[in-house]
Amino acid sequence: MKPSPLEQVLTNASNDIDFDEEQEIKECLKDLDALKEVSQSPREEKIEELRNESKPVEVKLELKTLPSHL
Repeated sequence: MKPSPLEQVLTNASNDIDFDEEQEIKECLKDLDALKEVSQSPREEKIEELRNESKPVEVKLELKTLPSHL
């Protein structure tokens, strides 16, 4: 069984390739190069500024003594 053109490109198996297969390989290489360009391009990051809101009011808890039977 003959490997696919993509497999040939990835494994550098370039022996016994006819003209049509060579064109397919060139197309695969072009597609792979295009994907590499997309993955290496910087991503746009959204930066959201945090608002300086007032601090929440601290609630002081009241401690109560437990009944002796507990």
